[in-house]
Amino acid sequence: MFNTSITLRRSLLALALAACASLASAATYHVEFDTSTFGGDGWIDIQFNPGNAGTALASVTLTDFIGFGDSSSAQLAGSVSGSLAGGYTIANDDPGGWNDLFHAVSFSGGKVGFNVSFSGDADPAQTSGGSVFSVALMNADANAYLGTSDPSGSLVQLNWTAGVTANAGAVAATPLVNTIPTVTAPVPEPSTWAMLAGGLALLGFMRRRQQA
Repeated sequence: MFNTSITLRRSLLALALAACASLASAATYHVEFDTSTFGGDGWIDIQFNPGNAGTALASVTLTDFIGFGDSSSAQLAGSVSGSLAGGYTIANDDPGGWNDLFHAVSFSGGKVGFNVSFSGDADPAQTSGGSVFSVALMNADANAYLGTSDPSGSLVQLNWTAGVTANAGAVAATPLVNTIPTVTAPVPEPSTWAMLAGGLALLGFMRRRQQA
């Protein structure tokens, strides 16, 4: 019985750790900037561009916007579609290699953010280049980057590499030099949270039984 209890606890711990690990590989990320030091209005510049001509087709979907201004301010370039109400989709397949969403934002609320979901075609041979998702903030005149001293002007760069099956690519962040707090974190699926909570609850139950 003792060995069985240890085995069960170890199994449940493995389940909980597996759930935590899946958080790090989630395809949806929350991107958020602390704009409390700026004040007033400005712009956000969001791009998703391929690494080279052979890059596998991929796209990002933006939702759950925080601090975005009037939808009429949106300026779309390349393979960008959608709206503030329904979400924007940016694909990496514009012939010119430049896909850009330029949108007014308000810094007065202290936060500007959104969720971004990655998806894309498979690359079984793992030979195609990756795509870069980048985000920058600019002043009201759109002539100066804010919150970073990085030469690219970006506050966030997430690199998508196609996986061997569709929508199973990898996302890796590029370290940048930022001067404002920036959050870029994976958003767990509800099933992942349920698995983690269930595993931890069972661990607690087994511990109480052992103490009893």
